[in-house]
Amino acid sequence: MSLRYAVLTLLDIEPGSGYDLKRRFERSVSHFWGASHQQMYRELHRLHAEGLLDCAEQAQEGRPDKKVYSLTEHGRAELRQWVLQPAQPQKMRDPFLIQLFAGHHLDNAQARQALERQLEHHRALLRDYREQNERVRGSDPALQQRYWLAHQTLLLGMDLEQTWIDWAEKLLRELDRRQ
Repeated sequence: MSLRYAVLTLLDIEPGSGYDLKRRFERSVSHFWGASHQQMYRELHRLHAEGLLDCAEQAQEGRPDKKVYSLTEHGRAELRQWVLQPAQPQKMRDPFLIQLFAGHHLDNAQARQALERQLEHHRALLRDYREQNERVRGSDPALQQRYWLAHQTLLLGMDLEQTWIDWAEKLLRELDRRQ
């Protein structure tokens, strides 16, 4: 259900095509919500069919027409109503943590290798989030003010990745000590 509102929110910020929306999604909410290209397009079609989105076709030279989606007043009203509803906290779901929970099947070298792979992934995410943060900080101050709360989700993502990195580095040191 949240993909629906992620799409409405991103189109509330700025109209766009499915491609535009997917790129915007990857640069913003993907650090806490995932969706495939197909899921995004299915949701766009569903929202359009429900009257929550308008769709205008723009001619493109040498390519099929581009469909640009924007929120209708009905879509904005539903988004406003949804934002007022309490959200249920979600538990973390991380397959690596299940693997680590079964880590008694690994020797130290295997555990280290698995942990280092995850650590590099989280370091890459943190680098990406920091780059996004620099773009936000360099953007128009009026936009920064308007989307201040949205920016807080990126800052939380940065803090979570840093916490994960600190935990993994500490665990690697402990593996070395136990060897």
